[in-house]
Amino acid sequence: MGSATASQPTFAVQPPSLYYISHPPHTTMASSRKASNPHKSHRKPKRTWNVYVGRSLKAINAQMSMSHRTMKIVNSYVNDVMERICTEAASIVRANKKRTLGAREVQTAVRIVLPAELAKHAMAEGTKAVSSASR
Repeated sequence: MGSATASQPTFAVQPPSLYYISHPPHTTMASSRKASNPHKSHRKPKRTWNVYVGRSLKAINAQMSMSHRTMKIVNSYVNDVMERICTEAASIVRANKKRTLGAREVQTAVRIVLPAELAKHAMAEGTKAVSSASR
């Protein structure tokens, strides 16, 4: 198989040089954005309660403010309590062999997770919110 014979065709195309293999062509940001996969998954932004905590603070006292560090701590606390209530409500639904999480299950979870006085106020506000939303 030394040289090309009549049975083996010869090709005019030369193999690429090593420079082009080791150095890809330069692309601009615009062309790389166009070529990006439209179905590529993006990271969801983290859910924060900063806006609502700030509004509640302003409703209580308009001249008070909160530092960023304090806001992060309060946000972390709200996320923790929310996670506890959701976990407890989900376990109540599973214990009752149901598939729907309703206001009643959330109310029971609030009674279990929060201390007595805080749970009473939370249930009153929750009942008010559900009744105004169902109108």
